[in-house]
Amino acid sequence: MTMKKRSKKAIQEEMIRVTYMAIIIMVLVIAYFKQGPVGLFLYRLSLVLFGTYPLVNYLLIALISLLVLFKKKLKVSYKMVIAAFIIFSVWYLYMALSMTDYVGLDYIQHFLGRMKPIFLEQLPAEIGLIGALFYGGISALIHQGGVKILIATLIILVIYLLFGVQIAKLLNIKLPSIKKANKPARKKPRRKLKPSAADEFESPSAATMDEAIAKSETKKAVFIDSESVTKPQVVAPPVKEVKVTSAATVSTFENYTLPSLNLLDAFKSKKGSSLNNIAAQRKGKQLIDLLDQFQIPAELIEYHIGPAITKFEIRPDSNVKVSKIASLSDNIKMNLKAKDIRIEAPIPGRNAVGVEIPNVEVTPVRLLELIENIPEAKKDKQLLFILGKNLMGQAIYGELDKMPHLLIAGATGSGKSVAVNALITTLLLRTTPSQVKMLLIDPKKVEFTPFHEIPHLIAPVVSDASEAARALKVMVGIMEERYELFASVETRNISAYNEKVVNEPHLHLEIMPKIVVIIDELADLMAVAGKDVEGSIQRITQLARAAGIHLIVATQRPSTDVITGIIKANIPSRIAFAVTSHIDSRTILDASGAEKLLGYGDMLYVPIGEPHPTRIQGVFVSDDEVKRVAQAATGQAKPHFDDAFMELDGVEGNEGYLGALDDPLYEEVKAYIIATQRASTSMIQRRFSLGYNRAARIMDTLFEQNIIG
Repeated sequence: MTMKKRSKKAIQEEMIRVTYMAIIIMVLVIAYFKQGPVGLFLYRLSLVLFGTYPLVNYLLIALISLLVLFKKKLKVSYKMVIAAFIIFSVWYLYMALSMTDYVGLDYIQHFLGRMKPIFLEQLPAEIGLIGALFYGGISALIHQGGVKILIATLIILVIYLLFGVQIAKLLNIKLPSIKKANKPARKKPRRKLKPSAADEFESPSAATMDEAIAKSETKKAVFIDSESVTKPQVVAPPVKEVKVTSAATVSTFENYTLPSLNLLDAFKSKKGSSLNNIAAQRKGKQLIDLLDQFQIPAELIEYHIGPAITKFEIRPDSNVKVSKIASLSDNIKMNLKAKDIRIEAPIPGRNAVGVEIPNVEVTPVRLLELIENIPEAKKDKQLLFILGKNLMGQAIYGELDKMPHLLIAGATGSGKSVAVNALITTLLLRTTPSQVKMLLIDPKKVEFTPFHEIPHLIAPVVSDASEAARALKVMVGIMEERYELFASVETRNISAYNEKVVNEPHLHLEIMPKIVVIIDELADLMAVAGKDVEGSIQRITQLARAAGIHLIVATQRPSTDVITGIIKANIPSRIAFAVTSHIDSRTILDASGAEKLLGYGDMLYVPIGEPHPTRIQGVFVSDDEVKRVAQAATGQAKPHFDDAFMELDGVEGNEGYLGALDDPLYEEVKAYIIATQRASTSMIQRRFSLGYNRAARIMDTLFEQNIIG
């Protein structure tokens, strides 16, 4: 690992911190020496807020500011920051006990009545407004005796935080990890992970380490000679064979069987309704007569009765402008008494104009019918999903491998959620958890309820918008991790990697699953963390195809602040359901037409590389079908979550490298690297079955501690 040059952004951030600290010190000095009207005002204000002994208060404020602003630079742990705040609190409580006999709300009222003379320095400030509120609130609950006990407890806690490790070493006591004990609880309960190999891993022998390194290519680390770094004696008990799920590889789920198609509702096979046939013949004649009334001679070539729409193909005379027919859409709609119509002028690749009119009877497109009749050429496609039927009644299938990402947008009630549920259900019916993993992001908290326990999940369903932004960052890290792994075994993409795993078993690698990331409502994420979400989506959509990661983004608010230019540019495959205006249609498809759709699964589909949209009646899957399929999958296996997603609160790196010092595997990784004289993030991931973020934190810590250079 080589030392990286400090980025321009890091230098700017350090300059900002220095500036903030300089301003704080300047204000405190001006206030303490009462320099001018401003200094006098600040001094008196500090008396009112913080009380007597301003020098002590100013020094505590400066100390806390220094610890907060330069936490990483000074190598200060969060324990020292907490200890500083506790000392501040003990100071206030002790001063209150020594200065007043008032307790609880009486003391607060007593202080508020003296604020003006305190500001004018006519009365002693005692402990100030902050101290009065703090002491008054606590003494109202536990009285003066309880405050004394609290002070003693806080002093013990400060000693423990600052000197606990040294005391424990002197007394030969093993202390619990304060980091874990003080970690805030999540907003909702998460499922517990099964004991991982990280917890059961035994220190390997040096021979075992050399053998492992010989089988994987890693970067040679440049080591720094130092008397403080000693080579530990590594004991070699037998290594346990434990399979662990990580972002790069997945356990095989050997006994898993695909859910039966019998779980889907049966369909009635009918090629067309007689009512629709009769209506089509009548409306075709009416359409030609109406055009004739507007002096547009034309002939009806044919018509196609689809599940919900009938498409009439008419051929006008060669001297008729096509745009003239398109301008008559409202007249045609009124004459044929249609709910809405759509005119395709001309039909791409045909010498005809298409007029699409709703059917009298709508024939539902059922999932069972289409999944049973998947063409032989497409049956081995893992990421195949079913869209529905076109106006010719032909089944339309999508392949995420080719897309490789998909944007779905439409107004509320247009069929968007049903389409997403049908997609997930299709993947459950056709793939095992070893083949496909899913990350489901559901800001609405209700859309993915049936899928909370499916074994295909790589992480618990994310319903908090801020956590979703961090989950996408973790997915970017997984993508980078996969590319590192590809480079280490000299492959270019996931298909070549999996082939190499099968053809070269001596490498001891595991099959890498594909990952499908599904965001149900993009608008909520963009409102909370727009820049972070957009940046992560951009990186995933630009780079993740070869890594086997595919993104599906859905939204019911297709505005330009949600579907930005960056997102559109990187997601060429799109589905538009019914929207309210042609502006929304252009936002999704770069073309109008979606405002003419009927809803209830009626969609326009533009796959990658196609210039014109295809109208499709979306496949319908009921809530009962979704539940039955999800329960069949859940009953066979439980999900194996990647550990990187279980620590989303720490994704942004607030704890710095000091956080990794408390990692239970840190010492083992350190001993392994010293013994083998090699180091890389991907090597640590493979050897210790860690996620990208955890391995990267350990590598950063080793670098900061001069173990590697």
